[in-house]
Parts: sequence; structure tokens; C-alpha cells
Amino acid sequence: MAVPYFPRALLREKSHSWNLGGHAATPGATADSTAVVVRSDGGGYWIATMSDVSLGARAVGQGRQRQRNATLLWRAVRQVAKGGAAPMTVWCNDAQARPWPAGVAQGAPPAVPHGDDTPFSDGSEYEQAMIDIICGAAALRATSLGIIINRAGSLVGGERFSINHDTVGWRVYEISTVVYSDATHATIGFNPPLRENVVAGTALEFDRPRCTMRLATPGAMDLTEQPWTFNSVTVQFVEATAI
Repeated sequence: MAVPYFPRALLREKSHSWNLGGHAATPGATADSTAVVVRSDGGGYWIATMSDVSLGARAVGQGRQRQRNATLLWRAVRQVAKGGAAPMTVWCNDAQARPWPAGVAQGAPPAVPHGDDTPFSDGSEYEQAMIDIICGAAALRATSLGIIINRAGSLVGGERFSINHDTVGWRVYEISTVVYSDATHATIGFNPPLRENVVAGTALEFDRPRCTMRLATPGAMDLTEQPWTFNSVTVQFVEATAI
């Protein structure tokens, strides 16, 4: 099933948050006034909020056309989302935290020509990830992975990556611990638990992490417009349980 992307390149937010939501419960305090907290959410689920998404500049000159285009795009996307019934792939926008290789300028993934060094007829080339990290095999709900680092900066914990699972699609994970065994091999701890088992050699996407989400509520993309002036909107997504 092809899952559409939320067009973040055209609908840019002023601020955003990515946090793990979940449920916890306590049976009550003990005699020494301490309490045991137990999670009942299986490790949590992602909640993403994109705040103050700009729908164009003030309606003067070309700004009016940009505002019209952005407003129509927002309306179209909310219809594609079907009130949360249809999944969407949402970018994490985690560029500042990714383990970019040392000595390489931050930017888009490198372009690669055909084998004879020629591009496509329109001058474009293939794209490949700059950060190249693969993992060993792991089972559903695992919270650690052995990884092989082919090209990347140092991992210190807190970085996010995603895996394109065969059944549930793109899912995001956040690193908690990193233990190096040598310069190219390490074991990472992460949350939430793996949404699906992975085979040895699976690529971890650090360049542009993304997750399969749905609208948090049917009205999460509601739009209130002020004609002929600046408009901004906010949208919230939650991790999709299935696609």
C-alpha cells in the first residue's frame, strides 16, 4: 500500500514536537509512601505536532497567489487524510540532531549519476543516503540493535532513525544508549520497541527519519481563515497502528 507524504516542503511549521505518548498506572503507595509505576502502553506511541504552519505571506502582489496555493494545498491534504482514517508519512525534521559525517557539509543526500557518469535526460541524478548504517537481525519488540557504521558521525544517544518495515511501513525510533565495540560496530538501545522484526542488513534511515501517522482527531486539520491576511494553522498526528 502506497502511503502519501505530508508535504512539509510546502507547508512549513514554525515549531514542532515529537514525543512518546502512553499510559502508566500505579497500584497505590506502599507503607513507606513509595509507589510503583507500571507502563501499560507497550513502550509508547509517537505524537507529532506541527505548530503555526504558514499558509503564505500577506496578500500583497505574489504573496496573494502563494497564500491561495498554500490554502488550497492544506484543504486538499486534509481530504487525503480522511479525518484520520487514512495514514500519512510524516517527516521528523531532525536535521540538527542527525549524525552527519565529519568534514561533509550539511545538506541534501548526494546525487549519483548512471554508471557512465551521465545523468537523466533532465539533468537530474539518483539520490542516496549520506549516513550509511545497517543493523543485525532483531525480533519484534526488541529495544536494542547491533549496528554496522559504514558512514556517519559519532552516535552519542538521543538521535532518531527510522526503519521501513515490510508490513507497518516507516516507523521512528529514538536512541537511548550507544556502546561501541570498535570504530564501525556498536550496540544501540532505543524506544519504542521494534514494531516489526528486522533481518540482518536492514538500513537505518538517519538522513530523513519519518513515521507512518494519522490525524490525532478528525478535526486536527480544521482551518479558520482570515481573508486577505496572514493565516497559520496547527496539526497533530499520532502513530498509526496499522496500514
